[in-house]
Amino acid sequence: MRTVSLSVCLLLGLCLYAVAQTSAAAEPVAPLFEKLLRVPEHVQVLQTSSHNKTGHNWDEYWPQYVDASGEEVLFDVTGPGCVKSMWGTNFDPNGVIKFYFDGETTARYEARIVDFYKGALPEFPTPLVSYERRGRYGEMAFAGNAFVPIPFEQSLKITVQGTAHFYHILYETYADAGQIKSFTGREDRTALRAAFAGNAQVADDGLQRVEFTMEDPLHAGHDVVIYSAKETSGIIRELILETDGSEDFFQLNHIRMKWDSAPRFQVLAPMGIFFGSAVRANAMRSLPLEVETLDDARVRLRCRFPMAFWQDAEIAIANRSRKAMAPVKATILVGSNPIPRDEGTYFTTMYQEGETIYGHDWLLFEGPGSGWYAGTVQSMQHKHYCEGDEHFYIDGAISPQINGTGSEDYYLCCFWPNQDFDMPFGCVAGDIALEGGGYYFNAYNEPSSYSRYHLEAPIPFYSGLTAKIQHGGLSNILSQYRSIAFVYLNRRARLIQTDFLDVGNLQSEKAHGYAFTPNVPAERLAANPEGDFFETTVTEDGRYHEGGTISFTVAIDPQNQGVRLRRRLDQEVPCQGAKVFVDGTYAGRWYWGYRNEHLRWYDHDLDLRPDLTKGKAALEIRLECLPRTGIQIPESSAKLAHPDAVFTDFSYSVFCFQHPAAP
Repeated sequence: MRTVSLSVCLLLGLCLYAVAQTSAAAEPVAPLFEKLLRVPEHVQVLQTSSHNKTGHNWDEYWPQYVDASGEEVLFDVTGPGCVKSMWGTNFDPNGVIKFYFDGETTARYEARIVDFYKGALPEFPTPLVSYERRGRYGEMAFAGNAFVPIPFEQSLKITVQGTAHFYHILYETYADAGQIKSFTGREDRTALRAAFAGNAQVADDGLQRVEFTMEDPLHAGHDVVIYSAKETSGIIRELILETDGSEDFFQLNHIRMKWDSAPRFQVLAPMGIFFGSAVRANAMRSLPLEVETLDDARVRLRCRFPMAFWQDAEIAIANRSRKAMAPVKATILVGSNPIPRDEGTYFTTMYQEGETIYGHDWLLFEGPGSGWYAGTVQSMQHKHYCEGDEHFYIDGAISPQINGTGSEDYYLCCFWPNQDFDMPFGCVAGDIALEGGGYYFNAYNEPSSYSRYHLEAPIPFYSGLTAKIQHGGLSNILSQYRSIAFVYLNRRARLIQTDFLDVGNLQSEKAHGYAFTPNVPAERLAANPEGDFFETTVTEDGRYHEGGTISFTVAIDPQNQGVRLRRRLDQEVPCQGAKVFVDGTYAGRWYWGYRNEHLRWYDHDLDLRPDLTKGKAALEIRLECLPRTGIQIPESSAKLAHPDAVFTDFSYSVFCFQHPAAP
């Protein structure tokens, strides 16, 4: 063991650092973290949910559509892709969930939906599926959660025979099928099983172990650096603090982090909310963050989010209270960093606090660049805050690709007030419910602590992300909010727009060689998008196709690493699909399995794999519209303006993926 001692003169006494080499067994949960350290490539993360299609509250009984057999469709997506997690509550006690793969007309798996979440199907075992009481309001305050990955090569449809209530499903889609094969139940789940078993210890084989000890208290208004690295690179694999467990320490002491001589801190937040327990030292154990209560009113805090740097690093604690805090002990595990800096991401947070603003969703994160959204910790106080839906806008789309059903639902529980629980990907810390039952109104005055970690499906973005959550059903309550977003960020945008086709604009259509058969006239539509701008009317020209083909040419950068096509469509027309050909080569299906006749605008993206696009300055796109089958149109919608339309287009935006090192 090699030990180095030095003095740190911050009016805080002697601080000791020790560095040693250690070893341990391989870390089983590492795959859930590793992708975060590099910019994403050709994956989308989207969500279907029972959010109210009118934009108002009551996010229940809203399936994607009802199919021809009368089953309510929760999920209808073409592959290649993979369902990463499923949540639901208030289930139809007689409802049967069914899974149809790759165009099958007979369900491959089915079970009573409550039994499914209880582990009745051997391919979907506990604890990766669970059915647990997570709320107190009503008899059905049980949340079902499933974290079994469900890959599909061509398509997957999930239905309920019965009534669909509250649900959301997070899933990935890929530009290239690669090795994706449809679900068998024999997929590798080692990392997930380890996470649920609590086997999250960081493997320190070959890691540098840096020990820090303060001998004197941390005085009011003072800072102390607990880790510093100069002119070197590395990845911090775990940060462990043994510290004061007082509420003042959790609320008024801040942790700050700086990577590679950045002019501003990439991490700056109160200690408690950073470590996942926003209010006080409540025992909490998630995969990336952990709070363990110790004797003598102290706590042990763990952060397993990996943090890469290429030049230097600094981690400090700042006492912003008016009194001294007990001394701090720290252990930092640091490994080598083999990732090229251009391809890497920086661990970043965005901390917000204040009163909510009427008509504006609470901002969790907003920023340009590329990277991953990895998690949220949020504290709310006053009024009925748990009605709010999450709205995540990825790469500038008009509607949120992540659009939920309620704040407690986003945090994997249900029917506020919520009970404490711990799981790898979400926690409630600090039971706020009052004794004696009743409607718990007074409990709103107690600050809450919720967390959700997207490690089963971190949310990628390529040019920017805006993540918001409503306060109340329509962002219409006055509450005190605090939140922190965990993001892995590369400031360079990887998605650059190279062309735009304005459908219905004859000049734009002519410039792009836009053609279609059979002939349909251009029409003007004034409609509203989903999300927090649902009351904003947008007017555009476009076309409603009843079949046939559509073709056009778009300009791209020959140095591209793949291309994204974005089509603005009218969601009143259900289940729109087309076969896609790029320069005559089949590239897959472009399908949106959803219907919303109320909020009609949606931007739907299709990623084209690089072997179809690299080295080319232009692409000839041909779409062969697919007939619509297998859907019931409610009688209330019988007088549709375009009953025979199967495909709509109002614009096409063209983006090129760039190599991370591109200028």
